[in-house]
Amino acid sequence: MNDGQEKMTLEHEPVPGYRTAFYIALAVGVCYLAVIFGRALF
Repeated sequence: MNDGQEKMTLEHEPVPGYRTAFYIALAVGVCYLAVIFGRALF
């Protein structure tokens, strides 16, 4: 199946600031859901 060849990998340089923006967006989404669920329960 592999025929003795190495696996090819696709690599790229990380985009600066992407990880920080991802965590900020994730935190905002989690807080938003917490507010919605909190209002639904109380």
